[in-house]
Amino acid sequence: MTEVSHVILFDIDGTLIHSARAGIRGMNAAFARLYGVADALEGVELAGRTDRAIASQVFRAIGREPTAEAIMALREAYVHHLAEEIAKPLPGSLVLPGVMAVLDALEARDDCAVGLLTGNFERGAAIKLGHFQLWSRFAFGAFGDDHVSRRDLVPIAMAQAARRAGRSFPASRVVVIGDTPLDVDCAQAHGARSVGIATGPFTRDALASARADLVLDTLEETGTFLEWLQDEA
Repeated sequence: MTEVSHVILFDIDGTLIHSARAGIRGMNAAFARLYGVADALEGVELAGRTDRAIASQVFRAIGREPTAEAIMALREAYVHHLAEEIAKPLPGSLVLPGVMAVLDALEARDDCAVGLLTGNFERGAAIKLGHFQLWSRFAFGAFGDDHVSRRDLVPIAMAQAARRAGRSFPASRVVVIGDTPLDVDCAQAHGARSVGIATGPFTRDALASARADLVLDTLEETGTFLEWLQDEA
């Protein structure tokens, strides 16, 4: 069997799926239920940030301290509402183009460990990806429960990959795939490589300006991605 030599880490929202804003609706519902605050996420920057960072900002905006206990209580309410919201058959809720082909191609290789690096709370990630039958495609991950900053998730994902493979990986063998400059930034912060996918709120030019190592319109450019991965080996 070929030894694992690449760690591939996927973002979720805007990279793998669009949920028709189920996460926003779910978190708004959680804040409304717990604190009586309507549209709590209005005006809050969301793209690329962790759920923990987003919730902490809202707590401060409504005059409450974002303690660990408050974050965990909010998470419990959020995942309840998220499960309801993701089930609604709304336009724009879909697996993004090329995702299945890329995952199939990576799964067929023995040299790639495929995981998640996402700002979603872990249970939120499971609900979202489970809805689209994608959760089981990822063996490990780093989630928004773990840290406020996305940068801090990279070492967690690398450590999990190392435990599973029985060996550590240099950062140059780690690839973060996402749709925002913050996905690119967290890779750069640790010397990992990044692939920017223009299926979220940011254009190709914006992702290139953030210095993504590879920029794709969609993951339908599977061949281009796999060739790049091979060239970088």
